[in-house]
Amino acid sequence: MVRISMKLSVVVPAYNAEKTLPVLMDSLLNQNCRDSEVIVVDDCSRDDTVSVTERYNCQLIQLKENHGPAYCRNLGAQRAQGEILVFTDSDCSVTPGWLETIEKHFYHKETEAIMGRLVLLSSTYMGDSISALGFPAGGAIGFDKIWKVDKDGFTDSLSSCNCAVRKDFFGKAGGFDETFPFPGGEDSLLAYEIRRLGYRIKYCPDVVAYHKARDSLRQFLAWQFRRGISSFIFSTKIPDNKGFLALRLWSTANVIRHYFRDKKFPLIFLLLGTSFVTQLVGFIVAKSSKEVYAL
Repeated sequence: MVRISMKLSVVVPAYNAEKTLPVLMDSLLNQNCRDSEVIVVDDCSRDDTVSVTERYNCQLIQLKENHGPAYCRNLGAQRAQGEILVFTDSDCSVTPGWLETIEKHFYHKETEAIMGRLVLLSSTYMGDSISALGFPAGGAIGFDKIWKVDKDGFTDSLSSCNCAVRKDFFGKAGGFDETFPFPGGEDSLLAYEIRRLGYRIKYCPDVVAYHKARDSLRQFLAWQFRRGISSFIFSTKIPDNKGFLALRLWSTANVIRHYFRDKKFPLIFLLLGTSFVTQLVGFIVAKSSKEVYAL
């Protein structure tokens, strides 16, 4: 039987990504998928992101105003010609067989969306400790220790740094919610809508992307503050979110159990507490500014 090829569209939102984008684009050029395209959506960058992108064989969409990654991904999805929408970030890179492996999972019609495995690169003592907290996409501990994965490999979540969705189902689920001003939360909401509609998300650890670890305490605090804001927005979209709170407690317990005997545990534990407090501050600030953050 002759296998029918599916076209895959890789959508990459980019903002001030001149330093990281070449690594991703080089890895995307090293793919053996028979039918694919790459769409880079520049979110009104102030550096040389556009000129860097123009060196590669891809479709470039330039925005005149900054709109955020959710808007960029949705715009890229609208322009995409593929049956499968593949999402990654401008500060990631992917393995040589990344697209071909994604295509195989969809070819067998075992799922409507997939979540791949994100590998955080080795870093400094601080960077490795931050990675141990489980974000993004499972961090150093692994996706299945932060998000529930059943015995058949299906899950209720995905992360936009390494995921793929059938284009028709992406549209039915409403795409990424553009009211999130920062990365984080909009992908969890998309996953929630996909599952609410009865579609499946499969965790595929053989779909591998790499991401540089965050190693700056200042950047970590800013990231956690923004996650707090996103958590508030998420809470306005999902009224009954007790299950998500239980999930966070479960994942935190997994982190503590996994690293309890690790020499980095004192710093990891301190960062866990700092993360909780900083996110709470972000949540409270967003709640007190409903006209800005809640739509």
